[in-house]
Amino acid sequence: MNKENNNLDNLTVFEEVENVSMADLLGPDVKINRGEIISVKIVSENSDGFLVDLGMKSDGIILKSEFAEIGIPKELQVGAEVKVFVKRTSPKIELSYREVMEKSAWDKVEEIFKNKKNITGTIQKTVKGGFIVNIGTSAFLHISQLDIKFIKDTEKFVGKTYEFAITEFNREDKKITVSRRKILEDEKMVKKQATLDLLAEGQIIDGAVTRITSFGAFIDLGGIDGLLHIGELAWYKVKKVEDLLKVGQIVRVQIIKVDKKNEKISLSMKQLSVNPWDSASEKYLEGIIIKGNVMSVTAYGAFIELEPGVEGLLHSSEYSWNDSEHLFKKEVAVGNELEVKVIGCDKETKKISLSVKKMHANPWEEASRNYVPGTKVKGIVKSTTPFGAFVKLPQGVEGLIHISNFSWGKGIKHPEKIVKKGDEIEVMILSVNTQNEEIALSLKHLSQDPYKQYKHGMVVKGKVKRVLEFGAFVEIEEGIEALLKKTELSMENNAQELPKEGEEVEATIIKADAKERKLEISIKKFEKSMEKELIKQFSSNDERPTLGDILQVEE
Repeated sequence: MNKENNNLDNLTVFEEVENVSMADLLGPDVKINRGEIISVKIVSENSDGFLVDLGMKSDGIILKSEFAEIGIPKELQVGAEVKVFVKRTSPKIELSYREVMEKSAWDKVEEIFKNKKNITGTIQKTVKGGFIVNIGTSAFLHISQLDIKFIKDTEKFVGKTYEFAITEFNREDKKITVSRRKILEDEKMVKKQATLDLLAEGQIIDGAVTRITSFGAFIDLGGIDGLLHIGELAWYKVKKVEDLLKVGQIVRVQIIKVDKKNEKISLSMKQLSVNPWDSASEKYLEGIIIKGNVMSVTAYGAFIELEPGVEGLLHSSEYSWNDSEHLFKKEVAVGNELEVKVIGCDKETKKISLSVKKMHANPWEEASRNYVPGTKVKGIVKSTTPFGAFVKLPQGVEGLIHISNFSWGKGIKHPEKIVKKGDEIEVMILSVNTQNEEIALSLKHLSQDPYKQYKHGMVVKGKVKRVLEFGAFVEIEEGIEALLKKTELSMENNAQELPKEGEEVEATIIKADAKERKLEISIKKFEKSMEKELIKQFSSNDERPTLGDILQVEE
């Protein structure tokens, strides 16, 4: 520049110069137009920017402020020759290096986008919904496109450089979106197919736990996940997958099923260890006594772990010889250690039957020897039901008095009318069934069956209890009734009129069935027998008396 030109050598683009025209600033042969790209040389640097030699009376400047977001490029140094974009020529000559960079970057991105290639970029910062990525220009990366898996901590990715796929490019709207997930998915797809081609049932392989659920764990076998079901973790019952596995853990598994069409792979860990049931039938012989822990309790029994992977069932009826189910509910709980006896082992169905009561003498066998039918014994009433009463006997076993065995004659509606819980009573043994663990007891058999005293031809007296169309029921003693049919009324009762309720009658027994508990009586038979008796008394007279004569004599 000409230092003699009115001190213009001391002028910078930041100074206001009055009465200076463009012709004064520019040399006679230099022309700069706004919007064009020119090559310049950086001659100096100050706090505001980089001054460049334009071959004019005044220098141009590249402002540092245009690099506030991305940082000043390394190539901007004193002495460097660069291309710049002319932003304005008046009153100051302002140049932009960033616009040249971005144009070049957009050209490059456009070319990559057209050729469907990937681009390298650096994540600069987080924004709402994702990140800003520097790929020479700014591009948007949605958070869901950062990785295949869900990302919680987004800040740790700032400053990281990755390969990205360009998923959207719009130069007019200056919009570029990128995805890292697409690249990862494409890589995984290739890797998955390669792995799937190599997998086969029975193969043993190592994999990493990628996800844990309530029903199992997913294992990465190399681009494809297989399912390790909770039931295939171990031979014993696993309550929670987390008790054995954690995400990221490397495990060895065996492939038990491959569905290449649907890309489903079933895995197992337990198949790599010995099945304890293979030797269970030789180990848990019938009759041995062993200790085990109660793993679960149900309404019908408890499952006892004899060793990991082997459980036996203690049915509630096998806990005690007497009052078994009540004691089972009261005493057996998860976590208890019990000593049990093996009473059955089926390797095929994987079932072992256990018993606690069979470790002790069977009181029913002793009861069958001591309680002979017909024996009288005392016991305590344990409970009553509508169908009878349970009585605990001295041997510790319980017997049942059925409601039909409370009384010979009286109809008992409920045992509580006769006995109460806690009463000590005497009963008679009717029968003992050791196999079914049942003893039949009776109260009524303590006395003779009253029906057996009534024989055919006996004369009885009684009071009419009920009158029906076909006859009347006559109570001849408490609880004992006899049927007087309409056809068996008095010989003189031509109208066949039945006696009234409460009326006393005398009659002869014409049918006695103690087994069926039935008696039938006849007034007619009674009167005939009386007639015969009287005729016998007057048989010495020449003239045979009539019934009227006999009755007159009686009067």
